[in-house]
Formats: sequence, C-alpha cells, structure tokens
Amino acid sequence: MNQFEVGEDGLLSETPIAELAAWYKEHCPQTPSLAFEAQFLLMRTYMSLKLDSPFELRGGITRARYNVLRLLAQEPDERLLMTDIVTRMNVSPTNITKLVDVLVEDNYVRRVPDPVDKRKFWVELMPAGREIFEELVPDVGEHVRAFWEGISEPEMRTLVHLLSRIRLNAMTSDSFAHHAKSLASPPSMISGAAAREPIATY
Repeated sequence: MNQFEVGEDGLLSETPIAELAAWYKEHCPQTPSLAFEAQFLLMRTYMSLKLDSPFELRGGITRARYNVLRLLAQEPDERLLMTDIVTRMNVSPTNITKLVDVLVEDNYVRRVPDPVDKRKFWVELMPAGREIFEELVPDVGEHVRAFWEGISEPEMRTLVHLLSRIRLNAMTSDSFAHHAKSLASPPSMISGAAAREPIATY
C-alpha cells in the first residue's frame, strides 16, 4: 500500500498520519510531532481492530454477545449477576438486558432469580452457549495471530510496555478521573483498576 513508507531509519510509518501530525505540530509546537503521529495511528489501529470481527459470518453472534458468553464461561460456576455483567462490560443496564434477551432466545443463556434477593437475577451459561463459545475461541486466536503476523515477540513486549505506560498516563489524568466520577464509579488507580474496568476483547 502506497500510504505506508519506510523512513531513513528503516522504520515504517503511514504517510497521511505523519502529515497530519506535522500539521498539528505547527499549530501546537509544545507537543512533539511523534506524539501526534503515535496518538492518531493508535486511534486508527483501534478502529481497524474494532471494525474487523471474526464473528460476523456466524448468525446472531456479535462481539458484545460473545463477550457476555466469555464472561460467563470464565466463571467457575458459569454464572453472573446481571449487575456484574453491566459493571464488567461498562455498558448500560438497558443494553445488557437487550443482549441477554437475545442470548436467552437463542438458548445460549438463561435467567435465574436470586433465591434471597428477588430484585436480582443471575445469568447462567447453557450447554448451547458453551458450545458456540468454544467454537468461537479458536477463531479469536487465529484472528489475533493474523494481525500480529511478522511482528516478533520482543516487539510485542515493547508495545505492551509502551501501551501500558500510555494507559497509566491516561488513568492518572484529571480528565480520566472526571469521566469516572461522572459515571459514579471512581477510578481505583493501578492496583484495583483491573478488577473494575472492562477488558475489551472480541
């Protein structure tokens, strides 16, 4: 693709992104051009990953529905409270209700009233849901492998380190704290974040 080029340093870049970064540098001289380039390329890469899905050829399975099945499959007893799914996926209760409704119709999960608190409902993985989930996991693995083809493990480790540093910067920023507060879910920095923040996968 002619939009990518190898620079004098032997490293790859995307020309339109580099040009946009240079434009921003002229208007925001206090910010390095490479910071803009990395930011925009990260956002564009995220959109490429988000739009491309190994599930769309399977009727009725979307990323969101897969993630409900994954959350249930990861539990020892393959069940979660509706409220736990809302928290882990970081979406509204209404959206989770709609997702679960579809999965119930497909016989992938079932709702079970809590025996103590009648206001609560459990979502349990059904055999058909477990079966389709187990069929999809290898697709996810192959999909990820294809994206990382030709990139060495040391390069991946470096990228993981750099992205972790960017995430840490973001999570400790004032804007992140304000956003979390607006959602009535104050951020638990570093140590507790993983327990409360959704893991965005397929």
